[in-house]
Amino acid sequence: MHANENLNMKPGVVGLVSDALARSADLLQTEVRLARAEIGEKAMELRDNVVACLAMMLIGAAFLIAALVLLLQAVVAALINGGLAPHWAILIVAGGAAVGGIVLLTAAKKQFGNIHPTPQRTINSLERDARMAKESLT
Repeated sequence: MHANENLNMKPGVVGLVSDALARSADLLQTEVRLARAEIGEKAMELRDNVVACLAMMLIGAAFLIAALVLLLQAVVAALINGGLAPHWAILIVAGGAAVGGIVLLTAAKKQFGNIHPTPQRTINSLERDARMAKESLT
């Protein structure tokens, strides 16, 4: 009878492996739920950032276009008054405007590149869990 009690207190290798597998399955299910939640969170964050960036870019672009048209007209007029032929004045100002536009578009593209939708917390957690599972099986 004493030996029987001892068996109940100390599970065998099969019991330990079975328990480890059950816990691993539970852990995996928990990690999958965490990954889904984090991916959903990242998707919402990405959507909000994209919408905010686009809205700011559109509003800013509208103001810049209005101001830029007036400014460019003033520069062309100043160049013409300075003695430059109208076609050369327009060409010089248009070239400068094109360079400015390229700079602005490059800055906007860089802003979109700052958004990172990867579920980093879940990846770190899965790596940590994999290490712990390996350590517990060795």
